[in-house]
Amino acid sequence: MLAIEFTHGHDCARVYDRVKRELSRLKDIPSFSLYMHSNQDVIHCRYDGSDLEWKHSVRPYVAAVLTDEIIQRYEVLFVEKLIKEHYQYREPNEREQVMELARDMLAGERPEIPEARRSAERKTVLYLAIHEYLSNQSVFYWNPFLTFCIGNYERYLQYLTEVVIEEYQMEQEYQTVVDELRSYVEIVQPKVQELHLWYENRDHFWLVDMEGNQWGPQQRMKHTESTLVFEKGLPPTERIISPIASIAPKRLYIYTSQDDGVIQTLRAIFQERLNARSFAQWHFSI
Repeated sequence: MLAIEFTHGHDCARVYDRVKRELSRLKDIPSFSLYMHSNQDVIHCRYDGSDLEWKHSVRPYVAAVLTDEIIQRYEVLFVEKLIKEHYQYREPNEREQVMELARDMLAGERPEIPEARRSAERKTVLYLAIHEYLSNQSVFYWNPFLTFCIGNYERYLQYLTEVVIEEYQMEQEYQTVVDELRSYVEIVQPKVQELHLWYENRDHFWLVDMEGNQWGPQQRMKHTESTLVFEKGLPPTERIISPIASIAPKRLYIYTSQDDGVIQTLRAIFQERLNARSFAQWHFSI
């Protein structure tokens, strides 16, 4: 009823083992049989049940198994090829960093990146292509399919690759700026010995010195070094990181329950000079 034909025997053997293993879990289709050609280049799938069962049960399951095989076996290789062909990352370490980010996004492990939350969609796109092919053909030509019939899936991977590169470049720029701010904080003379930051979120925070004097928007703007602007795009009055780094306190106390980008960046800049505290330890009046 269905043949899956391969160019390489090792691909055939691997897919055969996977399909056989996965389909063995379906106890309700005993009429399904599977065997591999003696040359190990064709898998023959036969189902002696009804055409309706084949159409609505067995064939969709075979398509799902083949989808998982392609994603797990080839997807990272597809993305790596796109990165090599379209972007000039000659250093192996740099290429590996890009690929690590790509693998994280494909696994849905970067939820802070909107496109990563959509990564599961590419499985649906690939499944639909395979299912359509199986619906119209009695022979599934494995290698030609991977080369010529995954257009929408490949376009999604191309888009994802662009997102990966853009995110990688942004992360590199972020790290460069953080390193510059950390170096500045380490060598400059502190303007105050202590700063205390009450931080609920980006919109609700207070900054005071050890005497309890509040550093409001105007004072923060006054002491912000023009070369240390981290939060580009934000109004000067809403900036938190740039003025604190410019003040370069010898000790920075943060009272918060958050661990967002602001807190993580301040921790990276001040390192051992930062002391995290609970709101209950705040003893200043605002």
